[in-house]
Amino acid sequence: MAGSSFLSTVKAGCPEALLAAAKEKGPFVLLVVRAAGSLPMQAAFDAWKAGIASPLLIGEPEIIQTHANQLGWDIRDDMILPATGEQEAASVAARYLIQKGTDSVGAVMKGQLHTDVFMGALLPRDVGLRTGNRLVHVFALYPADGGVPMLISDAAVNVTPDEKTSQQAMREMVRLSSLLGHEKARIAVLSATETPIASMPQSETAALLAHWAHNEFADRDDVAISGPLSCDLALSRASAAIKGLGDDDVAGHANCLLMPEIVAGNILYKAFVYLAGACAAGIVVGGAVPILLTSRADPPEARLASIALASVAR
Repeated sequence: MAGSSFLSTVKAGCPEALLAAAKEKGPFVLLVVRAAGSLPMQAAFDAWKAGIASPLLIGEPEIIQTHANQLGWDIRDDMILPATGEQEAASVAARYLIQKGTDSVGAVMKGQLHTDVFMGALLPRDVGLRTGNRLVHVFALYPADGGVPMLISDAAVNVTPDEKTSQQAMREMVRLSSLLGHEKARIAVLSATETPIASMPQSETAALLAHWAHNEFADRDDVAISGPLSCDLALSRASAAIKGLGDDDVAGHANCLLMPEIVAGNILYKAFVYLAGACAAGIVVGGAVPILLTSRADPPEARLASIALASVAR
């Protein structure tokens, strides 16, 4: 019972500003890989109903049609690419992208299949999703009461990001930041301490990444970087002032958090969701089009928000 006392009772909706930005870009083709399940069909239907996506559904036609009927969704035959089982659905998606090209879709979404099957079929070079950049996952976490999001990378894909992957994550957060309403991307390179110390190698890595970013974005007035920073210094102006970082352009003002590894990132994003009631929109970026790795635990609002984020990011 003690843990549940901290859980937020707020039910976050899909952010209106994000949905409006997606609608402004117009509907895109959303390739849903194995749509034969209630959760992916609900997400596809919500995106279609919102006018932000034209779903192309891969999977068992009878099951897809059954779920569509339950949703009151009148789908056409040309909206379904038949496939049976996980492996065939992933293979059909890969063949479609090879034959039609990645510019024929706006985003690819994982449906009712395992992530390793999904990614294993879609990431070979000949499919075209990989462009030479590192693939990174970014969450845009929206406050339950509205406002601009907090970006977090990488909380879902890269277990221990290497230097190149972390650098790509910062590039992607800078790009997304301007698209999502931030006047300035304020990136905190997180660690457990604000002082690089040899006994905590990750703090030294954070310092090196922050130094790289200062050089990489030196000509950008809309980007600020600081690191290493502990989480309290990144988020709390009071903590920043107490520790003498009141003049730091990021400390206490961060809107982009670069995580040291997946465990810390996964824990932090779920804390935002379960303790603060945030709506988590998440996509994999760095490829030809955004990739959505939906989870069974994601509520419909977060799934729609992720599709909307993919629209804005494409």
